[in-house]
Amino acid sequence: MKITYRREMRHNYLIIEPENAGYDGYEIYMMEENRIEGLLGFQMKQIDGRKYYYYKITSKQPLNRVLEYHSLGEDELKKMINKTARTLERMEAYLLQEKQILLEPEYIYVNPETFEIYLCLVPGRQGSFPQEMSGLLRYLLGKVNHQDKECVVMAYGLYQESIKENYGIRDLMEIAARSETKEENQEGDENVLLDKSTPNETPDMKTSYFSLAQPEEEAHLFREKSKKGFWTPGATAIAAFAATAGTAAVLWLFLGIGGMLKFWYGSAAAGIFVFLAVLLKVRNEPGMSKMESSEIKDMGLRKEKEEYDWRMTFEEDKEEEKEPKPEDVRREAVLQTVLLTDRAEDEAVRYLRATASDMEDIGISYIPYLIGKQEGLVDHVLSSETISRIHARIDREGEEYRISDLNSTNGTCVNGRLLETNETVVLKKGDEVLIADFAFIFT
Repeated sequence: MKITYRREMRHNYLIIEPENAGYDGYEIYMMEENRIEGLLGFQMKQIDGRKYYYYKITSKQPLNRVLEYHSLGEDELKKMINKTARTLERMEAYLLQEKQILLEPEYIYVNPETFEIYLCLVPGRQGSFPQEMSGLLRYLLGKVNHQDKECVVMAYGLYQESIKENYGIRDLMEIAARSETKEENQEGDENVLLDKSTPNETPDMKTSYFSLAQPEEEAHLFREKSKKGFWTPGATAIAAFAATAGTAAVLWLFLGIGGMLKFWYGSAAAGIFVFLAVLLKVRNEPGMSKMESSEIKDMGLRKEKEEYDWRMTFEEDKEEEKEPKPEDVRREAVLQTVLLTDRAEDEAVRYLRATASDMEDIGISYIPYLIGKQEGLVDHVLSSETISRIHARIDREGEEYRISDLNSTNGTCVNGRLLETNETVVLKKGDEVLIADFAFIFT
C-alpha cells in the first residue's frame, strides 16, 4: 500500500494506491455516494489504468503531528473514544467493516481547534481493529498530560482493557463514562464517604481515593469522636461548685456559721483545686494528644502517599521525566541565543525577513519551528484567514534548513513554486518564501 500526498486547487489529499488493484467491493461505491460523519471524505480515481483512493484532508492535521507539540488532555481522550465509537455505529448502517480502518496515528486526522477526529477507511483492507486499537492506546499512554492524574489513570485503564480478549469499543466507552461519574462524585458532598462509615471502621478504612476532606477537617472529626467520655465544660463547672459547697458544709458542721465565714477562702481554694485538676485530666486524656501528634500526621502522610502512588503504575514515566520537555528545550535554546555575542547570534539564528513594512520578521531561534494561526500550537502566529492553523514547519538537518508545508489550505511557495502537501524543500539564503499571501526572504 503506497501512500502519497497531493494538492489540487485549494484542496489537499492523502492518496493511497491499494495493494489489490483489482478489488471492486461495494465499500468503494458506498463511500463515494455517501458522506459518513467521522470518516475522511473519499473518492476513487483511475489514472493510467491504476486505481487510487483520494482522501480529503484539507484543514486537518495528523494526530501524531498534533501530539508532537501538545499533550493529550482528559477531555480530548474521552472525545477520541466516544467519536470513534459513534463512527463505528454509523459504519454499521452502511455495511462498512471496522477492520478496514487505518488506526496508525499518522493516518488519523484531527481538527486542531475542536479535536474532532476523522478516520481513514481503506476498501479491501484486512486488518485487526482490536489489536490496532490496543496499539493506538499504547501510543497515547506516552502522549497524555502526565500532570493530569485523572487523564493518566483513564488512559492506563483503557489500555489495560484493550489487551483483554474479546473486548469491544463499548468496554472502552464504559471506562470513559466511569471517569465522568467519578468527577461528578467529587463535586458532591466531600464528607459523604466519612458519614457512611460504620462504628468499626478505622481511620485508614475511611480515607478514600476520591475523598476531598482536608487533613484539618478530618482531624476535627477525629477530635469530635475522641471527646466521647471527656469532661465537658458543664461537668467541670459542676465538679468545682460541688467541691466548694462540700468544703463550706464541712466548715459549718465543725466550726459553725461563724467559722465557715471566717475560713471562706478554704472553700474557694477547694473549688479552684478541683477545677484545675479536671483541666489537667482533660489535657492528658489518652488519645487526644496522641491523636493530634501521630494520627493526624499519619493521615497527612497517607493522603500524600495516595496523591503520588498512581505514578508507580508507569515505571517508564521515570525515564520520560528525565527527558527534557520540548518547551524546556526551546526555552534553553532561546536563553543560549541571548547569551551569544551579536556576531555569533547572526550566525546561529536564521530569519524570514518580511518584505512588507508592516510585518515583523520571524526569527528561527530553535527547531522545529511552527508557523500558523493557532495560538498554543505554533511558535509564530500569523493572524489571517488565509493562514492555516498549523501552516508550515522549519527544520534543520546538519547545516541545511528546510521548510515543509503542513497540509495548509492556501499553500507554501519557495521561489515561486507551490509545495505539495507535506512536501519538504531545502532553504537557502536569499530564497523567497510565500506563506499563503505573506512574503518573506530567508536570511
